[in-house]
Amino acid sequence: MAMETNDKPVLSGPIAFLDRYPFLVLGVVLLGAFSSSTSAPLGGLFVVDGLGQDPWKISLAAIIKVVVTLFTNRYYGRAIDRGVPVRWLLLSSVICFVAGMVVIGTFQVYWVYAFIASVLIGVGSGALSVVYSFGRLFAEQTGRNVKKFNSLLRMQTSLGWMVGPAVSLSVYGAFGFTFIYFAIAALGVVWLVFCLCVVPAGFKTHHAGTLGASAVTKMNTGLLVACIPIFLISTGHVVFLTAMPLYFTASLGLPPSAAGFELTVKCFVEVIAIYASVGIISRVGERKGLMIAALCAVVFFVLVYQAQDLWHVLVLGALDGLYYGLFAAIGMTFVQNFARNRPGMATSYYISTLFVGGLSGNLLMGLVANYYSYHATVVVSGVIVAIGGLALLLIGDAPPEEDNAVASPVSSA
Repeated sequence: MAMETNDKPVLSGPIAFLDRYPFLVLGVVLLGAFSSSTSAPLGGLFVVDGLGQDPWKISLAAIIKVVVTLFTNRYYGRAIDRGVPVRWLLLSSVICFVAGMVVIGTFQVYWVYAFIASVLIGVGSGALSVVYSFGRLFAEQTGRNVKKFNSLLRMQTSLGWMVGPAVSLSVYGAFGFTFIYFAIAALGVVWLVFCLCVVPAGFKTHHAGTLGASAVTKMNTGLLVACIPIFLISTGHVVFLTAMPLYFTASLGLPPSAAGFELTVKCFVEVIAIYASVGIISRVGERKGLMIAALCAVVFFVLVYQAQDLWHVLVLGALDGLYYGLFAAIGMTFVQNFARNRPGMATSYYISTLFVGGLSGNLLMGLVANYYSYHATVVVSGVIVAIGGLALLLIGDAPPEEDNAVASPVSSA
Protein backbone atom coordinates (compact mmCIF):
# COMPACT_ATOMS: atom_id res chain seq x y z
CA MET A 1 0.00 0.00 0.00
CA ALA A 2 1.06 3.61 -0.50
CA MET A 3 1.58 5.82 2.49
CA GLU A 4 1.73 9.26 0.87
CA THR A 5 -1.21 10.57 2.85
CA ASN A 6 -1.82 13.49 5.12
CA ASP A 7 -2.54 11.17 8.04
CA LYS A 8 0.62 10.40 9.97
CA PRO A 9 0.99 6.63 10.54
CA VAL A 10 1.41 5.31 14.04
CA LEU A 11 5.08 4.45 14.54
CA SER A 12 7.07 2.77 17.26
CA GLY A 13 10.58 1.53 18.02
CA PRO A 14 13.58 2.40 15.82
CA ILE A 15 11.43 3.65 12.94
CA ALA A 16 9.77 6.16 15.26
CA PHE A 17 13.22 7.37 16.32
CA LEU A 18 14.24 7.84 12.67
CA ASP A 19 10.97 9.61 12.01
CA ARG A 20 11.96 12.19 14.63
CA TYR A 21 15.52 12.44 13.27
CA PRO A 22 15.24 11.85 9.49
CA PHE A 23 18.63 13.49 8.91
CA LEU A 24 20.14 10.19 10.05
CA VAL A 25 18.64 8.46 7.00
CA LEU A 26 20.03 11.22 4.80
CA GLY A 27 23.35 10.82 6.62
CA VAL A 28 23.59 7.18 5.51
CA VAL A 29 23.38 8.35 1.88
CA LEU A 30 25.72 11.32 2.37
CA LEU A 31 28.44 9.30 4.09
CA GLY A 32 28.09 6.54 1.51
CA ALA A 33 28.33 8.99 -1.40
CA PHE A 34 31.38 10.63 0.14
CA SER A 35 33.08 7.28 0.78
CA SER A 36 32.45 5.82 -2.67
CA SER A 37 33.27 9.06 -4.50
CA THR A 38 36.74 9.20 -2.94
CA SER A 39 37.75 6.06 -4.84
CA ALA A 40 36.13 7.03 -8.17
CA PRO A 41 38.83 9.35 -9.60
CA LEU A 42 41.72 7.09 -8.56
CA GLY A 43 41.12 4.04 -10.76
CA GLY A 44 42.64 5.33 -13.99
CA LEU A 45 45.53 7.02 -12.18
CA PHE A 46 46.26 3.84 -10.24
CA VAL A 47 46.33 1.62 -13.34
CA VAL A 48 48.46 3.95 -15.49
CA ASP A 49 50.64 5.85 -13.00
CA GLY A 50 50.66 3.44 -10.07
CA LEU A 51 50.96 0.12 -11.89
CA GLY A 52 52.45 1.31 -15.20
CA GLN A 53 49.81 -0.41 -17.33
CA ASP A 54 48.34 0.57 -20.70
CA PRO A 55 45.23 2.80 -20.62
CA TRP A 56 43.01 0.12 -22.23
CA LYS A 57 43.34 -1.93 -19.05
CA ILE A 58 41.35 0.77 -17.24
CA SER A 59 38.34 -0.21 -19.37
CA LEU A 60 38.78 -3.92 -18.63
CA ALA A 61 38.62 -3.34 -14.88
CA ALA A 62 35.70 -0.93 -15.33
CA ILE A 63 33.72 -3.48 -17.35
CA ILE A 64 34.24 -6.14 -14.68
CA LYS A 65 33.10 -3.75 -11.97
CA VAL A 66 29.99 -2.64 -13.86
CA VAL A 67 28.93 -6.20 -14.75
CA VAL A 68 29.27 -7.27 -11.10
CA THR A 69 27.32 -4.18 -10.02
CA LEU A 70 24.49 -4.99 -12.43
CA PHE A 71 24.10 -8.50 -11.07
CA THR A 72 24.38 -7.21 -7.50
CA ASN A 73 21.69 -4.58 -8.07
CA ARG A 74 19.39 -7.16 -9.61
CA TYR A 75 19.84 -9.53 -6.67
CA TYR A 76 19.46 -6.79 -4.06
CA GLY A 77 16.36 -5.37 -5.72
CA ARG A 78 14.61 -8.73 -5.71
CA ALA A 79 15.74 -9.44 -2.17
CA ILE A 80 14.34 -6.15 -0.90
CA ASP A 81 11.01 -6.77 -2.60
CA ARG A 82 10.86 -10.29 -1.09
CA GLY A 83 11.13 -8.77 2.37
CA VAL A 84 14.82 -9.33 3.16
CA PRO A 85 15.91 -6.77 5.81
CA VAL A 86 17.65 -3.82 4.19
CA ARG A 87 20.34 -3.63 6.86
CA TRP A 88 22.06 -6.90 6.00
CA LEU A 89 22.14 -6.16 2.29
CA LEU A 90 23.65 -2.75 2.96
CA LEU A 91 26.24 -4.06 5.41
CA SER A 92 27.37 -6.79 3.00
CA SER A 93 27.98 -4.17 0.31
CA VAL A 94 29.91 -1.85 2.60
CA ILE A 95 32.07 -4.73 3.84
CA CYS A 96 32.95 -5.62 0.24
CA PHE A 97 33.78 -1.98 -0.47
CA VAL A 98 36.16 -1.86 2.51
CA ALA A 99 37.71 -5.19 1.52
CA GLY A 100 38.29 -3.92 -2.03
CA MET A 101 40.15 -0.87 -0.77
CA VAL A 102 42.31 -3.01 1.52
CA VAL A 103 43.14 -5.41 -1.34
CA ILE A 104 44.24 -2.55 -3.60
CA GLY A 105 46.35 -0.96 -0.89
CA THR A 106 47.99 -4.28 0.01
CA PHE A 107 48.47 -6.03 -3.34
CA GLN A 108 49.38 -3.44 -5.93
CA VAL A 109 49.26 -5.84 -8.87
CA TYR A 110 47.05 -5.21 -11.90
CA TRP A 111 45.44 -8.64 -12.13
CA VAL A 112 44.59 -8.56 -8.44
CA TYR A 113 43.06 -5.13 -8.96
CA ALA A 114 41.06 -6.18 -12.04
CA PHE A 115 39.79 -9.61 -10.98
CA ILE A 116 39.54 -9.37 -7.18
CA ALA A 117 39.32 -5.74 -6.12
CA SER A 118 37.03 -4.78 -9.02
CA VAL A 119 34.63 -7.59 -8.10
CA LEU A 120 34.57 -6.48 -4.46
CA ILE A 121 34.07 -2.84 -5.45
CA GLY A 122 31.31 -3.91 -7.87
CA VAL A 123 29.42 -5.58 -5.02
CA GLY A 124 30.12 -2.52 -2.87
CA SER A 125 28.56 -0.28 -5.52
CA GLY A 126 25.29 -2.10 -4.93
CA ALA A 127 24.99 -0.10 -1.70
CA LEU A 128 23.74 2.89 -3.70
CA SER A 129 20.66 1.00 -4.86
CA VAL A 130 20.01 -0.26 -1.33
CA VAL A 131 20.23 3.16 0.35
CA TYR A 132 17.89 4.70 -2.23
CA SER A 133 15.40 1.87 -1.67
CA PHE A 134 15.79 2.34 2.08
CA GLY A 135 15.07 6.05 1.71
CA ARG A 136 11.98 5.48 -0.42
CA LEU A 137 10.56 2.84 1.93
CA PHE A 138 11.29 5.04 4.94
CA ALA A 139 9.43 7.95 3.32
CA GLU A 140 6.43 5.76 2.56
CA GLN A 141 6.31 4.12 5.98
CA THR A 142 6.53 7.45 7.82
CA GLY A 143 3.96 9.23 5.63
CA ARG A 144 6.42 11.62 3.99
CA ASN A 145 6.21 13.13 0.53
CA VAL A 146 8.16 10.57 -1.52
CA LYS A 147 9.07 12.97 -4.32
CA LYS A 148 10.51 15.51 -1.90
CA PHE A 149 12.40 12.89 0.08
CA ASN A 150 13.84 11.35 -3.11
CA SER A 151 15.14 14.80 -4.00
CA LEU A 152 16.77 15.10 -0.58
CA LEU A 153 18.38 11.69 -1.08
CA ARG A 154 19.79 12.73 -4.46
CA MET A 155 21.01 15.97 -2.93
CA GLN A 156 23.12 14.04 -0.43
CA THR A 157 24.74 12.16 -3.31
CA SER A 158 25.61 15.41 -5.08
CA LEU A 159 27.00 16.91 -1.87
CA GLY A 160 29.16 13.85 -1.27
CA TRP A 161 30.52 13.97 -4.82
CA MET A 162 31.24 17.68 -4.53
CA VAL A 163 33.80 16.96 -1.82
CA GLY A 164 34.95 13.34 -2.13
CA PRO A 165 37.00 13.35 -5.38
CA ALA A 166 38.78 16.60 -4.51
CA VAL A 167 39.74 15.30 -1.06
CA SER A 168 40.98 11.94 -2.35
CA LEU A 169 43.07 13.48 -5.13
CA SER A 170 44.60 15.94 -2.69
CA VAL A 171 45.48 13.18 -0.21
CA TYR A 172 46.85 11.00 -3.03
CA GLY A 173 49.04 13.86 -4.25
CA ALA A 174 50.50 14.29 -0.77
CA PHE A 175 50.85 10.68 0.43
CA GLY A 176 50.52 8.29 -2.53
CA PHE A 177 48.29 5.36 -3.46
CA THR A 178 48.91 3.08 -0.50
CA PHE A 179 47.95 5.71 2.05
CA ILE A 180 44.85 6.93 0.22
CA TYR A 181 43.41 3.45 -0.31
CA PHE A 182 43.84 2.51 3.33
CA ALA A 183 42.37 5.90 4.30
CA ILE A 184 39.32 5.17 2.13
CA ALA A 185 39.04 1.74 3.78
CA ALA A 186 39.02 3.46 7.19
CA LEU A 187 36.33 5.83 5.95
CA GLY A 188 34.37 2.79 4.80
CA VAL A 189 34.57 1.34 8.31
CA VAL A 190 33.08 4.58 9.66
CA TRP A 191 30.28 4.25 7.09
CA LEU A 192 29.76 0.63 8.14
CA VAL A 193 29.44 1.53 11.82
CA PHE A 194 27.07 4.38 11.01
CA CYS A 195 24.82 2.05 8.99
CA LEU A 196 24.91 -0.47 11.83
CA CYS A 197 23.71 2.20 14.25
CA VAL A 198 21.11 3.88 12.05
CA VAL A 199 19.43 1.24 9.87
CA PRO A 200 17.02 -0.85 11.99
CA ALA A 201 17.82 -4.57 11.96
CA GLY A 202 14.26 -5.53 11.01
CA PHE A 203 13.53 -2.75 8.53
CA LYS A 204 12.08 -4.15 5.31
CA THR A 205 9.55 -3.42 2.60
CA HIS A 206 5.86 -3.18 3.42
CA HIS A 207 5.01 -4.26 -0.15
CA ALA A 208 6.27 -7.86 0.13
CA GLY A 209 3.90 -10.38 -1.42
CA THR A 210 1.50 -7.83 -2.91
CA LEU A 211 2.08 -8.70 -6.57
CA GLY A 212 1.33 -11.82 -8.54
CA ALA A 213 3.70 -13.48 -10.98
CA SER A 214 1.88 -12.23 -14.10
CA ALA A 215 2.00 -8.61 -12.91
CA VAL A 216 5.72 -8.85 -12.28
CA THR A 217 6.41 -9.91 -15.88
CA LYS A 218 4.45 -7.02 -17.40
CA MET A 219 5.91 -4.54 -14.94
CA ASN A 220 9.47 -5.48 -15.91
CA THR A 221 8.75 -4.53 -19.52
CA GLY A 222 7.47 -1.16 -18.42
CA LEU A 223 10.53 -0.53 -16.30
CA LEU A 224 12.87 -1.35 -19.16
CA VAL A 225 11.08 1.10 -21.44
CA ALA A 226 11.09 3.79 -18.75
CA CYS A 227 14.88 3.34 -18.35
CA ILE A 228 15.62 4.08 -22.03
CA PRO A 229 15.65 7.90 -21.74
CA ILE A 230 17.55 7.62 -18.44
CA PHE A 231 20.22 5.57 -20.22
CA LEU A 232 20.47 7.99 -23.15
CA ILE A 233 20.70 11.16 -21.05
CA SER A 234 23.18 9.51 -18.69
CA THR A 235 25.34 8.34 -21.59
CA GLY A 236 25.40 11.79 -23.20
CA HIS A 237 26.32 13.36 -19.88
CA VAL A 238 29.23 10.98 -19.27
CA VAL A 239 30.59 11.37 -22.83
CA PHE A 240 31.04 15.10 -22.24
CA LEU A 241 32.08 14.79 -18.59
CA THR A 242 34.89 12.39 -19.51
CA ALA A 243 36.10 14.50 -22.42
CA MET A 244 35.65 17.88 -20.72
CA PRO A 245 39.17 18.38 -19.23
CA LEU A 246 40.84 17.57 -22.54
CA TYR A 247 38.23 19.48 -24.55
CA PHE A 248 38.85 22.64 -22.55
CA THR A 249 42.65 22.39 -22.73
CA ALA A 250 43.31 20.79 -26.13
CA SER A 251 40.43 22.26 -28.16
CA LEU A 252 39.69 25.58 -26.46
CA GLY A 253 43.21 26.34 -25.21
CA LEU A 254 42.04 27.02 -21.67
CA PRO A 255 44.18 26.33 -18.56
CA PRO A 256 43.83 22.93 -16.85
CA SER A 257 41.98 24.58 -13.96
CA ALA A 258 39.05 25.42 -16.25
CA ALA A 259 37.50 21.97 -15.83
CA GLY A 260 37.73 22.23 -12.07
CA PHE A 261 36.08 25.66 -12.03
CA GLU A 262 33.30 24.42 -14.31
CA LEU A 263 32.64 21.43 -12.07
CA THR A 264 32.51 23.68 -9.00
CA VAL A 265 29.86 25.90 -10.59
CA LYS A 266 28.01 22.87 -11.92
CA CYS A 267 27.84 21.07 -8.57
CA PHE A 268 26.70 24.22 -6.76
CA VAL A 269 23.83 24.83 -9.19
CA GLU A 270 23.08 21.10 -9.30
CA VAL A 271 22.22 21.08 -5.60
CA ILE A 272 19.90 24.06 -6.07
CA ALA A 273 18.23 22.38 -9.06
CA ILE A 274 17.66 19.18 -7.09
CA TYR A 275 15.97 21.18 -4.33
CA ALA A 276 13.80 23.01 -6.88
CA SER A 277 12.80 19.81 -8.68
CA VAL A 278 9.93 19.10 -6.27
CA GLY A 279 8.14 22.24 -7.41
CA ILE A 280 8.71 21.35 -11.07
CA ILE A 281 7.35 17.83 -10.56
CA SER A 282 4.24 19.16 -8.80
CA ARG A 283 3.50 21.44 -11.77
CA VAL A 284 4.35 19.36 -14.83
CA GLY A 285 5.05 15.81 -13.62
CA GLU A 286 8.16 13.63 -13.82
CA ARG A 287 8.15 12.91 -17.55
CA LYS A 288 7.80 16.54 -18.62
CA GLY A 289 10.32 17.51 -15.98
CA LEU A 290 12.84 15.17 -17.60
CA MET A 291 11.99 16.66 -20.99
CA ILE A 292 12.83 20.10 -19.60
CA ALA A 293 16.14 18.70 -18.35
CA ALA A 294 16.90 17.20 -21.78
CA LEU A 295 16.08 20.49 -23.50
CA CYS A 296 18.39 22.42 -21.15
CA ALA A 297 21.11 19.84 -21.85
CA VAL A 298 20.84 20.24 -25.61
CA VAL A 299 21.06 24.04 -25.26
CA PHE A 300 24.13 23.58 -23.02
CA PHE A 301 25.92 21.37 -25.55
CA VAL A 302 25.13 23.75 -28.42
CA LEU A 303 26.52 26.70 -26.47
CA VAL A 304 29.57 24.96 -25.01
CA TYR A 305 30.51 23.83 -28.54
CA GLN A 306 30.89 27.52 -29.39
CA ALA A 307 32.60 28.56 -26.13
CA GLN A 308 35.97 30.27 -26.39
CA ASP A 309 36.83 31.98 -23.11
CA LEU A 310 36.95 30.91 -19.48
CA TRP A 311 34.00 33.10 -18.53
CA HIS A 312 31.91 31.32 -21.19
CA VAL A 313 32.74 28.02 -19.53
CA LEU A 314 31.87 29.28 -16.06
CA VAL A 315 28.53 30.73 -17.12
CA LEU A 316 27.65 27.56 -18.99
CA GLY A 317 28.62 25.52 -15.93
CA ALA A 318 25.44 26.84 -14.31
CA LEU A 319 23.35 25.48 -17.19
CA ASP A 320 25.25 22.19 -16.95
CA GLY A 321 24.34 21.94 -13.27
CA LEU A 322 20.72 22.92 -13.92
CA TYR A 323 20.02 20.19 -16.44
CA TYR A 324 21.88 17.47 -14.58
CA GLY A 325 20.39 18.44 -11.22
CA LEU A 326 16.87 18.15 -12.65
CA PHE A 327 17.74 14.86 -14.34
CA ALA A 328 19.31 13.40 -11.19
CA ALA A 329 16.44 14.44 -8.94
CA ILE A 330 13.54 13.47 -11.20
CA GLY A 331 14.92 10.37 -12.93
CA MET A 332 14.76 8.05 -9.92
CA THR A 333 11.16 8.96 -9.06
CA PHE A 334 10.18 8.65 -12.73
CA VAL A 335 11.45 5.07 -12.88
CA GLN A 336 10.16 4.09 -9.44
CA ASN A 337 6.65 5.22 -10.36
CA PHE A 338 6.40 2.38 -12.87
CA ALA A 339 6.73 -0.13 -10.01
CA ARG A 340 5.54 1.53 -6.83
CA ASN A 341 4.84 -1.81 -5.18
CA ARG A 342 8.37 -3.06 -5.91
CA PRO A 343 10.69 -0.14 -5.07
CA GLY A 344 13.68 -2.43 -4.64
CA MET A 345 13.50 -3.72 -8.19
CA ALA A 346 12.67 -0.29 -9.63
CA THR A 347 15.58 1.37 -7.85
CA SER A 348 17.98 -1.38 -8.94
CA TYR A 349 16.88 -0.84 -12.57
CA TYR A 350 17.51 2.89 -12.22
CA ILE A 351 20.95 2.53 -10.65
CA SER A 352 21.98 -0.19 -13.12
CA THR A 353 20.92 2.06 -15.99
CA LEU A 354 23.17 4.83 -14.68
CA PHE A 355 26.11 2.43 -14.41
CA VAL A 356 25.59 1.10 -17.94
CA GLY A 357 25.19 4.65 -19.24
CA GLY A 358 28.42 5.63 -17.51
CA LEU A 359 30.34 2.72 -19.00
CA SER A 360 28.88 3.34 -22.47
CA GLY A 361 29.73 7.02 -22.22
CA ASN A 362 33.34 6.31 -21.30
CA LEU A 363 33.83 3.85 -24.15
CA LEU A 364 32.07 6.08 -26.68
CA MET A 365 34.10 9.13 -25.70
CA GLY A 366 37.34 7.24 -26.30
CA LEU A 367 36.23 6.13 -29.77
CA VAL A 368 34.95 9.54 -30.87
CA ALA A 369 37.96 11.43 -29.53
CA ASN A 370 40.37 8.94 -31.06
CA TYR A 371 38.87 8.92 -34.56
CA TYR A 372 37.50 12.47 -34.74
CA SER A 373 38.12 15.21 -32.14
CA TYR A 374 37.14 16.47 -28.70
CA HIS A 375 34.83 18.95 -30.37
CA ALA A 376 33.03 15.95 -31.89
CA THR A 377 32.40 14.51 -28.42
CA VAL A 378 30.31 17.59 -27.61
CA VAL A 379 28.20 17.01 -30.72
CA VAL A 380 27.75 13.33 -29.88
CA SER A 381 26.73 14.21 -26.31
CA GLY A 382 24.08 16.63 -27.55
CA VAL A 383 22.69 14.19 -30.10
CA ILE A 384 22.39 11.35 -27.59
CA VAL A 385 20.63 13.55 -25.02
CA ALA A 386 18.30 14.89 -27.73
CA ILE A 387 17.33 11.31 -28.63
CA GLY A 388 16.64 10.74 -24.94
CA GLY A 389 14.33 13.75 -24.93
CA LEU A 390 12.51 12.44 -28.00
CA ALA A 391 12.12 9.05 -26.32
CA LEU A 392 10.27 10.77 -23.49
CA LEU A 393 7.70 11.95 -26.03
CA LEU A 394 6.88 8.31 -26.81
CA ILE A 395 6.69 7.14 -23.20
CA GLY A 396 3.51 7.74 -21.26
CA ASP A 397 3.35 8.89 -17.69
CA ALA A 398 3.26 6.22 -15.00
CA PRO A 399 -0.26 4.91 -14.31
CA PRO A 400 -2.16 6.28 -11.30
CA GLU A 401 -1.04 4.91 -7.97
CA GLU A 402 -4.04 2.68 -7.50
CA ASP A 403 -3.39 1.02 -10.88
CA ASN A 404 0.36 0.46 -10.61
CA ALA A 405 0.42 -3.32 -10.20
CA VAL A 406 1.09 -3.55 -13.91
CA ALA A 407 3.01 -0.54 -15.11
CA SER A 408 3.74 -0.35 -18.81
CA PRO A 409 4.51 2.94 -20.51
CA VAL A 410 2.25 3.76 -23.40
CA SER A 411 2.52 6.36 -26.10
CA SER A 412 1.10 9.75 -25.27
CA ALA A 413 2.76 11.75 -27.98
